[in-house]
Amino acid sequence: MRKGILFEAVVAIIIVLLVFTLYAMTCEGAPAAAIKWTTPAYDQPRYMYAGENGTLYSFTGNSIYAIDGDGNGLWNLTIPDMWRISIDWLRLKDMGDIAVGGFTGVNEVRPVVAASDGVLYVYARPNITASDEIETIYNCTVVFAISADGVILWSVPLESRLILYGNASLDAASIYAYGGRVYVFHDYTETVIDKNGRVLFSIEGVSDPPAVDERGYIYTVTPVKGNPLLEGGAYDYRIPSGVINAYDPSGRLAWSQDIGEPAMRQYLREDVRQQYDTLPIYRNNELYIPLQNGMLSMSTDGTVNWVKRLNGTTRLLEMMPMDSSGNFYLEQVNQANLSASSLYVLSGDGSILSKPVAYDEYRSWNYKAGKDGVLYYASIEAAGNRSLADLDSMRLTALDVRNGSALWTYTIPTYKKSTITLDASSIRNIFGPYTSADIMASSEKRYPYPNAGTRVFGYSDVRVLPGDGRVYISYADYNYEYPIVPGRSQCVYASGIIAIDANGREEWQQSTDSPVTAMAEGNSTLFYSTMDGKISAARFDPATGLTVAVVAYVFVRFFVFGAVSRARSRLDKNENRNAVLKYIADHPGSTLYEIARGVNMNLGTARYHVLILGINHRITSQKADNKFVRFFINSNTFSKEEQVLLSFIKREPMRKVLGLLLEKPRLTNVDLSRELDIAESTISKYIKELSSKDIITKEPLPGGRFAYSIKKEYRERVAMALESFKCVA
Repeated sequence: MRKGILFEAVVAIIIVLLVFTLYAMTCEGAPAAAIKWTTPAYDQPRYMYAGENGTLYSFTGNSIYAIDGDGNGLWNLTIPDMWRISIDWLRLKDMGDIAVGGFTGVNEVRPVVAASDGVLYVYARPNITASDEIETIYNCTVVFAISADGVILWSVPLESRLILYGNASLDAASIYAYGGRVYVFHDYTETVIDKNGRVLFSIEGVSDPPAVDERGYIYTVTPVKGNPLLEGGAYDYRIPSGVINAYDPSGRLAWSQDIGEPAMRQYLREDVRQQYDTLPIYRNNELYIPLQNGMLSMSTDGTVNWVKRLNGTTRLLEMMPMDSSGNFYLEQVNQANLSASSLYVLSGDGSILSKPVAYDEYRSWNYKAGKDGVLYYASIEAAGNRSLADLDSMRLTALDVRNGSALWTYTIPTYKKSTITLDASSIRNIFGPYTSADIMASSEKRYPYPNAGTRVFGYSDVRVLPGDGRVYISYADYNYEYPIVPGRSQCVYASGIIAIDANGREEWQQSTDSPVTAMAEGNSTLFYSTMDGKISAARFDPATGLTVAVVAYVFVRFFVFGAVSRARSRLDKNENRNAVLKYIADHPGSTLYEIARGVNMNLGTARYHVLILGINHRITSQKADNKFVRFFINSNTFSKEEQVLLSFIKREPMRKVLGLLLEKPRLTNVDLSRELDIAESTISKYIKELSSKDIITKEPLPGGRFAYSIKKEYRERVAMALESFKCVA
């Protein structure tokens, strides 16, 4: 026995040394990365927030998932449907003269959040959709405080006028948490709340999110009524004045100073807004106020330190307003020729650090990100004679703003090229839930007309996240046949994520099965989510090679000696989890709400157990109708097609449609509507869903109508699925 253990130990040491030596030879001493974990989210996370102590918060709709640094689900919580936390924002970007339509709207979808001392603070507005016109709605917003174990500690309602355009909000809001207080900006008001949910005071007449210093002093700008020409004066749009105010920690006015000209509101990109979106900007005991043609610095006692003016209109660079050394980056906008705009670097003492550098405002969205004086510019060259196999060429260039020179150019490789047949599920995983609906809708209008023809369309996208010492790049590159015929049209795609060092050398890459939707960095760990509903973490460590070798050995040892069986036996000892698993087995295709209700468990607890069962491959999920996620035992009891059918059959009206078509093929919309007593428009929606999954066929009839039948290869499956439902209902 001892000889066996000794032999195993010697072999293990040799394997570890060989693997690490090979790693060191291939990586030449550069830090490497290892995928620490990948976890399913059961939906497509639209935003991730890296909080304290390695905690990652993932937001999908009104659901929040908290994941620790090892990929373990800490908790999940769904905010009541009467509120909306993933808010659509229509950000106004000043493009020049208001009188000639000088504003453009930029849509963003992100929650307003902050974290401090293990508590997550989330801002929500009522779940209201306005008409196609701008509306001002008088209502309340709310701030939720969520504990480290996923419990709502308190919620504070705030009176707010909401400026809505469809689903989007034109009003601004922000949260800042520091020193046991929560500072909430809403409806031109700053409300200060203590950690117990008690409102301490409110300051009205605040133009933009204010700055807060280490002492708890609050610095604001007084607003004035905006130009009524903007949207015809349809809503209460206010702009900053030149009056700067300071309030002490009790909310009393400490001083007020009129600088004689208005401060200028700045448009900032989403990834830097949380760090720099205050007016004034506070850094190192100084206040900085952007002006129409420069910057002004002021001490925290209201004394003006310096004013620097440039020729022409200026604004802070939207993706890189400051660097870690306290320098400011200003764009001088050339209104006559946006492509001939310029960038200036201004130090914290007001001196210009370099000559103006050319900046193409017309192509501003090609500049993907910036950090510490370096801008990252993406260029995409489309294939000449586009075919399915010829993907676009993508490059990323790092530009030094101080001298306008290119530091390096990196050609983004497509490491893994995949070919798939498009259907409703794969379209969603490649194009995303929002774009895919538009693509399918436009395809259905053109198909099956014989003169439509098939063309190859392409799309590519590059996202950049400058991190600590490296730059992360995510890419998506694909070609597809259009119009899309589900089950027939082809798509060739490549997607992945890459880390490169400060010199443009590749450190690490990982191909993904679906495009990356969001990235966040914390504690040398890269978190990223993909459109197929997964979240992953990659850890960067110089010792990763050794770690991988050790983990590989331990992994083998783990399986050889049956540790997996022991882990799974522990998994089965949780009574609540067993109850959830049994309910899913007895009621295949159940939603999370049905599971929670069926086992008499609160929704958050049920969601946690479903997450753990999914991570351990006990269950699988299906989202056939792009609305409800339904769960099945992961035991090959039901094929993917049967899961889709059961998902449809769980819905009573859809079950009636399928049952009637099984009994009476070749029925029209009118026939189905009349026999089922369901509105014809609703029947059309059901038919569209079934067609998207290629379950039914349509046969043209005289007069431009269509008759619908279940496809021959699906009839037996539909009959079995209907029978299965009767057995478990």
